[in-house]
Parts: sequence; C-alpha cells; structure tokens
Amino acid sequence: MATEHSSSNKVRTVVAVLLPREHLPFIRDWCVHHIEQGWDVVLYDNTGSVGSSRRSSAFSLNRWHGGSVDKRGNSYGAYTETLSDSDVQEAFRRELHGLPVTLIEWQPRDEEGRIVHGQVEAYVDYITRFRSTVSWSAFIDADEYLQHAPGLDWDDLLHTASEQDCHRIQLDALVYESRWTSGGQPRELQGIKCQGLQEYGCKNIVRLSEVLEADIHWYWKTTGNDSRMTPDRSLFRFHHYRGSEAVLDLTPKKNHTRPDTAESLRVPQAHIQ
Repeated sequence: MATEHSSSNKVRTVVAVLLPREHLPFIRDWCVHHIEQGWDVVLYDNTGSVGSSRRSSAFSLNRWHGGSVDKRGNSYGAYTETLSDSDVQEAFRRELHGLPVTLIEWQPRDEEGRIVHGQVEAYVDYITRFRSTVSWSAFIDADEYLQHAPGLDWDDLLHTASEQDCHRIQLDALVYESRWTSGGQPRELQGIKCQGLQEYGCKNIVRLSEVLEADIHWYWKTTGNDSRMTPDRSLFRFHHYRGSEAVLDLTPKKNHTRPDTAESLRVPQAHIQ
C-alpha cells in the first residue's frame, strides 16, 4: 500500500482531488514527476463520486462522473469497467506502493446520501488541517503536471514570492492531447503532443497560513492586499493533458479576467493563524 502519513513539517505540497478510476494508468507517473521536483504529494481519494451537488460545477450531478466519461468526452471508464470500486482502489494503492504519498479518503455526501466531488471543499479541508505545518501548496488536477524550465527550481519561485510578500502564485498552462484514445484506452504519455498555450484555467500555489477563501482558478483570497504573481509560463507553468477541439490562443497572456467557475469557499476563521 501507499504510505499514509500526515503532511506535518512539509515545506511544499501538491494536492489533487481525484477519481482513481479515471487516473489509474497515470497516477504513479504523476506522483513520481512531482516527487522528483521536490513536492510532497497529497491525494484526496474521491472514489464513488457521481458528481457535484452544485449546479455551477463542471461535475454537476451525473453529468460526467455517473457515466465514467470526463467533461471533455474521454471515456476513461472503459479501461476499468470490469472492476468494482474496491478493485480499483486496490489497484490504485498498488500503483502508489513505495511512494511517499499522503492519501486522504474523501467521500462527501449530498442531502440524498450520494457521494459527490467537493473539490473546493476538499481544499478547505486540507488548508484547515495543514495550514500550520505546510508553507506552500499547489492545488491542481491529476491530469496536470507542474513544470519548470531547465536550471530552475520551484524553491526559486517560492523564495521570490516570499521576498515580495506575495501569498499566491497563478500558473498558466500548455495544453497537451488527451491521455485517452477515443475507445477509452490509455496512451503513452511520451507520445502525446503539445497543442499550444491554454488561454484560460490558471492554477494556484498558495501560502496556506494566509488563505481566507479557496477556489479552483481565480477567486482565491488571501490576507493583506491579496497579492499574487504570474510567472512567465516559459519558466514556470503546468502541462494539462486534456485534449481540446477549441482554437487555442497562442499569444502568452500575463493576466486573465474571464472566469469559468465561481465556487470559492471561505476557510473557517478559527483556523486562521
């Protein structure tokens, strides 16, 4: 089984809420990639989720999760359709064997008792658990890979942010083809091509002790002036293995103003240091 331990005394972590069924073929690679870049990995296991009870959520109830198809039409469920949730969880833990990964069970339920996604709620849960012991956390998805240019290190960026009294770093993305074939089979990551720059959908690295409100993309709020920085995406970025039929904007942009979600949640005041 994967190592299940607390995130205490960690300097920086990468946090993802995921369905093991959707990410099973790639999760070990994802974890190893971030561990090699100096991140401690924390995974929220959302097994059994049928979506979100929020109407505004991209995971609205049974729209995608319930059919084992993601929001971009990838039929990930075909790969594990003969396996029960328990079988998938067992295989998931085998993939993580020997890796220093923190696993947190995450099965929140709606009013009718159905397991739902609760991504922002998971972020709030993580922040309230670890804000006094973890300095910086990157909140991304399990089809997104943090990446820096050769010769750089994430500690360089975090040090610069600290010197500028910046509490939040927004990362832009390069979009890659989907990790799944049209028939729902996994593809080798090495053969997946970059499609260009992602116009919207930034992700965030935040200083946990300063978070007032959590979100997925734009609406994080931190103490003070809610300062943020957006590094040059040629130096620090994330790679998004999602696939897209949309025309991508190939002009780098420093600031994005158009939101695609508004699901922020306030972090309980009792936990603010």
